[in-house]
Amino acid sequence: MQWIAFKTALKKSYIFVKTYWYVPLSLAYAFVTWFFFRQKAALMIDNLRETRKAHKKEIDIINKSKEEEVKNITEKVDDHLERSEEAEERFDARRADISKRTDDRTKELEKLESDVLANELKKVIKRRKR
Repeated sequence: MQWIAFKTALKKSYIFVKTYWYVPLSLAYAFVTWFFFRQKAALMIDNLRETRKAHKKEIDIINKSKEEEVKNITEKVDDHLERSEEAEERFDARRADISKRTDDRTKELEKLESDVLANELKKVIKRRKR
């Protein structure tokens, strides 16, 4: 009875290995690797830790440089906006000054023109009276 159960178990095992051959192969590979490299595992773990530390330092440096770049750009944008506002204020002041001078000159020319017209009319009226 035991022989039949053993034979059936072997057949089932053979079918399993035939179908899923990569499972026992992977287990054998893991065992061989563990057996030969178990003493170096500590060194590999230390190496991985050092690699993680170095990676973290690099990421920190990248983040720090990005923050500085953003800060510089923000300062430049703020400075540009400030200068633009100052230039706009100067432009508005000059435009108002020019507008005032133009209005003054226009009034002056209108007055001068009306004075010249009045003088011309006086001359014409004097000629007719004669």
